[in-house]
Amino acid sequence: MHRNRLVFLAKALMLVFAAMIPSTCHAKDTGQFQLSRMKISDNVLNDSKRKQNGRIFVGHASAELLFHSKSRDAVLNIRAGGKAKEVKSKKHAADIITTSEQLILPNVPIFRKEFRQFILTSFLMFFFIIIFTMTRDTKDSLVVSNCGAEAIPFLKLYGVMPAATLFLVGYSKLSNVLSKNALFYATLYPFFIFYVAFAFILFPTRNKIHPTSFLASNTRAIPLINLLRYWSFSLYFIVTELYAGAGVPLLFWQFANDVTSLQQAKRFYPLFAVVGNLAPIFSGKIMTFVISRQKSNDDVSYGETLKYLALIKCCVCACIVTIYSVLEKLTKNANNAGVQDKRRRMEEKQPIKKKTTLRESMKELSRNKELRSIAMMVMCYNICVELAEVLWKGILRKRYTNKSDYMNFMGMFSQIVGITAFILQLCSPIIIKIMGWRGTSLLTPYIMGTLATLFFVSVSAGRDLVPLHVALIVGTLQNIACKVTKYTLFDPCKEMAYIPLGPEAKVKGKAAVEVLGGRVGRSIGSASQQIMVLTAGGSILNCAPALGAMYLFSIYNWSKAVNNLAEIVEGND
Repeated sequence: MHRNRLVFLAKALMLVFAAMIPSTCHAKDTGQFQLSRMKISDNVLNDSKRKQNGRIFVGHASAELLFHSKSRDAVLNIRAGGKAKEVKSKKHAADIITTSEQLILPNVPIFRKEFRQFILTSFLMFFFIIIFTMTRDTKDSLVVSNCGAEAIPFLKLYGVMPAATLFLVGYSKLSNVLSKNALFYATLYPFFIFYVAFAFILFPTRNKIHPTSFLASNTRAIPLINLLRYWSFSLYFIVTELYAGAGVPLLFWQFANDVTSLQQAKRFYPLFAVVGNLAPIFSGKIMTFVISRQKSNDDVSYGETLKYLALIKCCVCACIVTIYSVLEKLTKNANNAGVQDKRRRMEEKQPIKKKTTLRESMKELSRNKELRSIAMMVMCYNICVELAEVLWKGILRKRYTNKSDYMNFMGMFSQIVGITAFILQLCSPIIIKIMGWRGTSLLTPYIMGTLATLFFVSVSAGRDLVPLHVALIVGTLQNIACKVTKYTLFDPCKEMAYIPLGPEAKVKGKAAVEVLGGRVGRSIGSASQQIMVLTAGGSILNCAPALGAMYLFSIYNWSKAVNNLAEIVEGND
């Protein structure tokens, strides 16, 4: 029963794809055509009606069968996406391109034999993003409400950055001794153990474990002291930031890259996020529903909300583990033998190396031009996010001072992000097809830079010229665009760049780029904000002009890295 419902839901999603993705996304564009002989009887070939130009339909492929009355030769044109594959001579007149028959829907570039792998991988991404969205909105409500937005740069530099470094060292050492399956579980489970412990142990005992009495009340204005004062909230923030780098960017995409060929990636990756980007909508609905059942806005009711959310996270974790195990078995079947055999042959050609240390890996990977360019893209993106997001949250805190109200707003914000990302994701295959890898990769920095400029100008103008609520609206739009373009354009293009790389680069190189590279970018933004806040009298709002200038400089370096990487990616293509 449940399986039938899942299949029904999946096919309903495919119908949405078919309605919104034009036929130019057909399989022909991916070079996945294969010839297979289908026998047509002599009666059909001798049929007088068939001797004239006519059209037949085989599955989802429209075929034109043309006969020449003198030579008796035939030309069979299989049309897919407006392009034709000609098979000439009487002998091959009945040959058709079977992959066109096997498309799951006419306008969806997913073959029937790939559908199960595609839909399961999409839902794997869906569940990873649900956890990310729920924990992100919770960490902001905890830290911003108690410590202020100005505390975030200090926490990211002195808390998140060292933790990310330790995580990378531990992950690298575990990758040398554990299999890929064991490494996946060893990385995933600790996050959920912490979230349950926080909801049921740390937060209920917050008044006992937080040293609120050793600080005077007037020290509330000092961000760094506040982070120590509410250390369990700071720890929740740090763990969530680590999950942001280890969840979707590392665990999901590393697994997806292992089981997906480069040709499949061109079709799969833009559509993975169609299902995945429904997650913020579901997450936002869940959070707003749970918060609406609170009896009051005090910390006791908020604690009950955290417990409900922790139980939901455990259920999602079970879904992730189940789908991962099913996909693992699926990729060993005959349907994926071609991809696996090709990867195996590529790895066999490479010389066998002994397990390297983290320092040796970093030294070797630093010479890799592709990884350096990807790292620059990731760092610049995170710098830009840090510079604009903290300023936006500073304004947001003035509007929503209560933790529950703040979390409720973030839940609604996540729903808007999910809906917008879902719509844009349906168009992303067309965007990649028309603009290519380079043009699509440049869209994210250009869109972010344009909206961020408006945001920084509106804040810099002051409340007399631009009211604070107007700046909040502009900042909200900028943050929506930042997240939507990342999920739908930036991430798929970035992951395509990893596929041609070797196994060492895919494991340790990707971990370094996604976890440490992202944290370095955030730390650069955080350190810059700290200096600006200290010189501007303790208010992040006074730093808007300087933040805007640094933002645009990061956009320039980001665009330069894309152009450098495009020569390699498009060359491999």
